[in-house]
Amino acid sequence: MKSEILRRWTIRRGLVLGFVFAMVALGMGSCAVRSPEKHIHQLKSMQKVERTKAANELIRFDADEVVPLLMEESGSGYIRVRFEVANLLGRFKDARAVPALVMMLQDKSPRVAAMAAWALGQIRSPDALTFLMEYTRDPTLEVRQYVLGALGPCHSYEVDSALSDSAFAVIIRALKATKPKWRISALQSLREYGYRDAAEHVIRLSRDPSPEVRHVAVQVLGQIGSGQHVPPEGIDPIAPVSERMHNNIYEALLVALDADELQSIRIKAVRALLQVGDARVVPQLQKLLREGTDKDKIEAQRAIDKLHLQVAQK
Repeated sequence: MKSEILRRWTIRRGLVLGFVFAMVALGMGSCAVRSPEKHIHQLKSMQKVERTKAANELIRFDADEVVPLLMEESGSGYIRVRFEVANLLGRFKDARAVPALVMMLQDKSPRVAAMAAWALGQIRSPDALTFLMEYTRDPTLEVRQYVLGALGPCHSYEVDSALSDSAFAVIIRALKATKPKWRISALQSLREYGYRDAAEHVIRLSRDPSPEVRHVAVQVLGQIGSGQHVPPEGIDPIAPVSERMHNNIYEALLVALDADELQSIRIKAVRALLQVGDARVVPQLQKLLREGTDKDKIEAQRAIDKLHLQVAQK
């Protein structure tokens, strides 16, 4: 009896150990073949879905394993590869990629050059600002859009105050640019400067012909009026505005509540007014409760409740 039990135990133990060793070997084998090179090669695929899969796999690797390989591919003869490379370098946010991305700003493909500008903005390197400034008048819609958007993130008064001021001047001028996307990018870049000296410009943009511009401008007015950035925090804090400017911002946001305005912008205006925290708006919100759409009513009630809570806590 004992010998039979021992025999069964020995067999079971052998099976368990065999399974464990097999799993270890499989794990070691998978680690051995885990390499970014095959995914780099996959970026050359004609199928976008395959390139997307490759990019999603590459981003899981350590930057030290992938960024040098991507930099080598930044001069690939395939536009689709260069585009994916620029995108990935921006996602890694690795400062080592700045020289390669700066070279890609002059790519013959506007899509690649635009993606390189976007990537530099993601890395936020002051070393890139000089080169970005060379493309602020690029005639291509997409390139100038992303160059303007990268100026703010790449500026640094600690590194070069004069260059940062020059970039700021370009951004302010771009608030009057002919293309809505350029105006939006300028607004987004201006955030990194704490919207310095920009309240009047933003009020004007809150009445812009483009609804996309108005949407962003209304949100920005809430930030300027409250002195609070939307997370993540910008580099430069928002300076408090004068009482006169506070009133101007309040009036501009009231205009954005008009029934003829787009629903999404009215909602943004309600949230911006709540952020500013001006109790004078309660009658206007009550009017929205009576006459607005279902979405207006939900947003207005939420704002009224929060404003009453703020008053009670003071």
